[in-house]
Amino acid sequence: MGRAAELVPLASIVPPANHEVAAGFDAVVDGEPVRVRAVLERTVVVEHANCERSVVRKEQCMVDAESVPFVPGNLVAGVGPRQWRRLPGKPPKA
Repeated sequence: MGRAAELVPLASIVPPANHEVAAGFDAVVDGEPVRVRAVLERTVVVEHANCERSVVRKEQCMVDAESVPFVPGNLVAGVGPRQWRRLPGKPPKA
């Protein structure tokens, strides 16, 4: 980390075609470093240094654009690869 990262709101990150933002990266919320645990449509689940989790809007979640990971999305089913667990029933077929 030799360079100072320019932080941008997570809401401004546009994933590549057929991809979505994955979880598991560092961010800053209200000046406090946090770990992103889940990325939803308009909000983000973050884990604070004291291991408590909270939900914040993507506009409040500041990230280094180069550190944001992406995973392939499933546009046919309308849900991302990690979101099926939140839906009733079985996961979508590949």
